[in-house]
Amino acid sequence: MLLVVEINKLQLELNQCTDLVRVGEQHERGHLIPARAIAKTKTLLSLGANDNWAFDRAFQQLNPDCKVVGVDYQLSLSSIVSGAFSSGAKSLQSALLGQLKQSKQHVKALLNRVLLYTFYSSGNRLLRRRVSDHTNEVDISLETLIAVYGTIEDNATMLNISMSCDEYHMVDDIIRLESMLSVVTIELSPVPDCMSQVNQFIERMSESFEVVHISGGEIDEHSQAPLELTFMNRRLASPAK
Repeated sequence: MLLVVEINKLQLELNQCTDLVRVGEQHERGHLIPARAIAKTKTLLSLGANDNWAFDRAFQQLNPDCKVVGVDYQLSLSSIVSGAFSSGAKSLQSALLGQLKQSKQHVKALLNRVLLYTFYSSGNRLLRRRVSDHTNEVDISLETLIAVYGTIEDNATMLNISMSCDEYHMVDDIIRLESMLSVVTIELSPVPDCMSQVNQFIERMSESFEVVHISGGEIDEHSQAPLELTFMNRRLASPAK
């Protein structure tokens, strides 16, 4: 509970950004992002989305000219189709057994899969790769990912990342490639045990980015919400706050 208080205190101490826009739902890969960075972005690279694509869709609604590349080793267009058929079969089976609540849940999953397939097969792209420190048939480095699928110009590519504490090594690559990045949004889960880990992470990112929003860590009876962080490239941060 103390960590939640410290996170909220840190948010109050941030340099206030006056054009923050909520993109997506809170704690569902949703983030507060500066409007100027949304307009600047031409490619959104969404890492580790799985089938939670609400943020990707919401971002593209605000910037229709931005293309979205979803990167997830466990997801592909064929797996989406397979999942849709599975949800449909389970829905029918539940309905026949009179389990209407379960049937509705499977129908909802089916609809999500259909919409997900439509989203990634109509101008956007779904890449079944694992972001790593090297590139092969399975893995892809962040540098290669941005070079091949991003937009190679100043501050035109955005990263939206779901990561855990053992993936902090990605920070070095992010900082090295900062000239091509507009914003980096990170959903950190599980939340670190102490505030010093959060501060160290923010300090490292702050070498090239300004942290404009941090929230999360709230605890309910079932789980702890992930930590949401938004970092804006300092080149975009200077005009207005």
